[in-house]
Amino acid sequence: MKKIILSLTLPIFLLSTLSAQITQEQADIIVLKHLNNEAKPYILYAKDTLQTEGISITTSTDEALELNYACWAFYIKYNEGTNGKYLTVTKSKGNILEVNTKKDEGPEDLDKWRILIINIHFEVVSLAETTCQWKKFQGNIDNSELITINSTEKLEENIECTEEYDYPEIDFSKHTLLLVRGVYQHVVNPYCEHFQQLATQNYLLIINLRTTPLTAVTYWQVPIIVNKIDESAVIELIIKKYSP
Repeated sequence: MKKIILSLTLPIFLLSTLSAQITQEQADIIVLKHLNNEAKPYILYAKDTLQTEGISITTSTDEALELNYACWAFYIKYNEGTNGKYLTVTKSKGNILEVNTKKDEGPEDLDKWRILIINIHFEVVSLAETTCQWKKFQGNIDNSELITINSTEKLEENIECTEEYDYPEIDFSKHTLLLVRGVYQHVVNPYCEHFQQLATQNYLLIINLRTTPLTAVTYWQVPIIVNKIDESAVIELIIKKYSP
């Protein structure tokens, strides 16, 4: 099949005037910030080395992307059938470029790319139509905790009901319940922003607390269900507070 060459070149005058050198870590951060509002679950791949002479990527549809400048290269693979896309971050100043392709499943050597981060799908557990509620956090004001629940027994240690347990049924052979709870000195509306996998056994859970000016001690909880996670997994919890 004849390849289609997409040549993308930065202006020579621009390259000659930029002196800053972007590291791999800086490029990773630039891309993650760029994708901060991405709503669809995705897997982000990265080339592990700087493409000093530019990069040529052959896609699954035998299309060739030629990027004629030194850059860090990334590929986003969506989990819902959406076409993926390529991103590059220039070595010189960190300018970011998106390249969209059609009917492409990614570069043919994607198995050799580094997985940078995975946005994991989650579902919020509601107790609205039950007689149950989550037990309150027992720590100090403006603190919180994360509890990993992989069994019915542990679930019942963290929930209380006025009648017989009538909480939503959870298949713990396939799923894990992550319960984040805390206490704050203002009225808050808590919600889960992202649950992300950073490595095989490392995760990042980001909770947003939408605060109000009303002063009242508030016990809050965010319970989410995800695919089964091992008890030994390390989950970093980040609590972000903001006022609308």
